[in-house]
Amino acid sequence: MARVSVKLPAGAVSAGGRTEVEVEAATVQEAIDKAIALEPSIRLRVYRDDGRMYAGVFVGGRNIKLAGGLEAELKDGDVLRIVPPISGG
Repeated sequence: MARVSVKLPAGAVSAGGRTEVEVEAATVQEAIDKAIALEPSIRLRVYRDDGRMYAGVFVGGRNIKLAGGLEAELKDGDVLRIVPPISGG
């Protein structure tokens, strides 16, 4: 298991003002699940109602789609960023 930092998505800062959480996880999926367990309000910023991934997820600045997806392995010190899509006009 790796100790990683999960940056909370914009607009999902915790009631206490926390902008990130630290978790121990082996994979990106496990880190996201543990972050949601600590800060349930971010679930709506990460997943759609049908359970599909809504947000972009980056580890070390790289999109996880290029690094093994949700099953990508993490190492100590990794920083995982959850970035909700931005739209408007």
